Amino acid sequence: MNFSTTVYKRLEIVLHSDKEYENPFLDVDIDAVFTHEDGTVITLPGFWNGDNEWKVRFSAEKAGKWTYKITCTDKDNTSLTDSGEIEAAPCLNPKTELEKHGYVRLEPGKRHFVYGDGTPFFYLGDTHWQMPDHEHLHDCNYPGCSCGSQFKHLVENRLQKGFNVYQTYFAGHRMQDSRVGNPPWWAKCYSLINPKVFNDTMDVMIEYLADKGITVALGFGLHNGSIHCYGSKEEPVLKFARYCVARYACYPLMWITAQEITDYKFGSFDIWRKAAALVGELDGYHRPNSAHMYPMTLDDPRAQTLDNDPWHQWWTLQGAHGGYNKLQKRFFYESYYNAEKIKPYIEGESQYEDVYCDGFCGSDAARMAAWQAMQSGCAGYTYGASAIWLFSWEHSKKFTYSPDAWYEAMDKPVSFHMTYMKKFYEYVGWPKIKPSFDYEFGMFEMRKYVSISHIDKDVFVFYIFSKEKERGYIKGLKENVRYQARWFDPIMNKFIDLPDIITPDGKVDLPDRPSLRDWVLLLNTYDLGEYETYVYPETKKAVPASEVTPGEKIQVASVSALSAAEEDHPFENLIDGNPDTYWEGYHPKGSHEIILDLGASQDVGYVKFVSPQDKMIYFDFRIFGSNDGKTYDLLAERPNKTVAVGGPYPEYYEAVSGNYRYIKVFINSSDIPGAEPALNLSALEVYKK
Repeated sequence: MNFSTTVYKRLEIVLHSDKEYENPFLDVDIDAVFTHEDGTVITLPGFWNGDNEWKVRFSAEKAGKWTYKITCTDKDNTSLTDSGEIEAAPCLNPKTELEKHGYVRLEPGKRHFVYGDGTPFFYLGDTHWQMPDHEHLHDCNYPGCSCGSQFKHLVENRLQKGFNVYQTYFAGHRMQDSRVGNPPWWAKCYSLINPKVFNDTMDVMIEYLADKGITVALGFGLHNGSIHCYGSKEEPVLKFARYCVARYACYPLMWITAQEITDYKFGSFDIWRKAAALVGELDGYHRPNSAHMYPMTLDDPRAQTLDNDPWHQWWTLQGAHGGYNKLQKRFFYESYYNAEKIKPYIEGESQYEDVYCDGFCGSDAARMAAWQAMQSGCAGYTYGASAIWLFSWEHSKKFTYSPDAWYEAMDKPVSFHMTYMKKFYEYVGWPKIKPSFDYEFGMFEMRKYVSISHIDKDVFVFYIFSKEKERGYIKGLKENVRYQARWFDPIMNKFIDLPDIITPDGKVDLPDRPSLRDWVLLLNTYDLGEYETYVYPETKKAVPASEVTPGEKIQVASVSALSAAEEDHPFENLIDGNPDTYWEGYHPKGSHEIILDLGASQDVGYVKFVSPQDKMIYFDFRIFGSNDGKTYDLLAERPNKTVAVGGPYPEYYEAVSGNYRYIKVFINSSDIPGAEPALNLSALEVYKK
C-alpha cells in the first residue's frame, strides 16, 4: 500500500488477518522496517488491535519518500505482511515547539535534552502517575465547569503554566480498583490484552498530549507491586512493554520503564531492566531511555548497575519527600554530575506539594526542592501535587497521602512557581550554567541552605533558602569587574534591584534577603535583557489588635476558595459577622488560598485575623491584592511562623496598602514537626487605614 502523510503526524497501516489465533496477543507478532530515501532506517513492532485487526503506527520525522516492509512471525500468514511507500510532506504550519523543532532526543556529551534540530529543551514535567488508569476523559467535576473532560481541563492548565512533559505509567497489573477509574488493560489476567481500553482511553490521551506539544515520560508499571501481581514472571512484563512500544513509540515520548524499579523484591529490579533493554531494542526512533529510581546516590550498587546497562541513557532521579528538614543535600546530585559517563539527569520525584509522605511536605518545600535541583545541574524538574500524582476525583480523608481533590490541587501555588523558575533559567541561559558544589564562590554560616551555579564567572545564581538570617560573603568573582546585582523573587516572578557590585578583590559581603524565606541572588557582568521589578512590602513587627487603630471596616461582598472546608465550618463563616462560627480547612496541614471580593476597588489598610479558640496556631501567610482577580500584588508576608493566632494574638491585624477589589490570603501549609493543627479562623476582615 502507498500512503501520504505530514512530518510529525501519526500514520496507521492496518492489516486484517485471514487466520484466527487462540490468543492473538501471545501467538503472533508483526514487525516493520521503514527506510528513508537517504538511508535512515526505523524499525518498529506492530500490535494486535482486537478481532482480526493488526496495526503498525509510524510518524515520519523527516520529509521525503519512505518505503516499508511488514513481516509476521507466522510465516504462513501472508495477510499480516505488507510493503509499500510513504510520501511525507514537510510540516508547513507548525503549531507546537515539537513541530517546530522535532521530538526530544539526547545529544552525546550534553547534560541537557535537545529537540530534534538541536535546540535546547528545558524539561518541566508534571507527575501524573495514574493518568491512564484514573484520569477522566469524558466528564469533569471542577466546580462550575462544563468542559466535559477532566483530563483535558488539567492538560490546558499545565500548558498555560509552561509544562512540557507528562510523567506517567500504566498500572499494567491492575484488574480492578475500588476507586473510580478506567477499565483494566487486560481482558484475561496478564495473558490477553484489552485493545478497546487502549483505543478508548490512553490512545486518546497520548494523541491529545502530542497535538498540544507535550512529551510523555512513559513507564509500564509500578515497582514491585506490578511484578508481584505478575507472579514474578518476565513474560507478561515484556509482552506489555512490547505492546506499549508498538502503540506509542511514534509519539513524542521518553521512556522511564516503571516507577521505582530499583527494588529487589520479587525480582523486580532485574525484570524491569530486561523490559527497559527490550524497549531500547524495539524502539527504532531511539527515544531517550531511562528508569525511575528510589532515592540513591551514584555509588549505590543499583545505580552502578543502571549506569553500566547499555540501554540506560539518562537519569530519572528521586530526591524523596518529607518537608523542609528533609530536603536533599546537593551531594545527592553531585554524585551524578561528577560521574564518568555524562548523562542528563532530572529530578523526577521530590517534595510533592501538600502531601503526607515520609513526613508532611508542604508548599514551600516543593518550591525549594525544585530550585535546589536546578541549581545542582538537573536538566529539568518534575513537579508533583497532592491528588494529581495519586489521582483523587473528590476530596476524602480516606486517602493516606492527602485529602485533596484534583481540582483543589491543580492550582496550588508552586505549580505557578514552576513557571517562574523555568522562565528564570531561560532568562539567564540555562544550558550554559554549571553547578558549584564545593563553595569555591562563598562562605556562609548556613551553607547547606545555599545552592550556587554560574556561567564562566560572568553570571552567578545563588539560591538561598534558610529560615534564619544567612551571613557570609561571596568570593571568587572576577576582579575589577562591575556586576549587576538583583534579587529574584521565586514567588512573584519579579526582580528587586541592588546597587552594582565592583570587586577589586573578587569578594563581597552577602546582601540581606528581603525576607527570611527563599530568594535568588543574580549577579551578571553582561546584559541579560529586560526584566520586571517590584517593591517588596515593608515588614513590620507583629502586634496584637489592642495596639492597632484601624479605619472603617470594608464590607466583603463574597468569599471564595478552591480548597475544601469542613462541612460544618465553611468559608462563608469568615464573613458572616458571627463570632461563634468559624472556618476550618478540610486539609489540616495543607495550604489554603482565601479570596475576599470587596465588590469594588477599595483603599485597604489592614487585614484582620480572628481566632476561634485560645489554642496557639502558628501561621505563615501572604496577602495579595488584585483588581482583575488574575494579576496579584504582594501586600504583606509573614514567611516564618512569626505570628501565633489564638495564643498571644487572638485578634491580629496585618498592615497592607493599596487600592484593590480582591484580597487573597494565602495561609501556608504547616510544617511544624509532630503537629496536626486545624487551620481555622473565626473571621477575615478588611479595614481602611
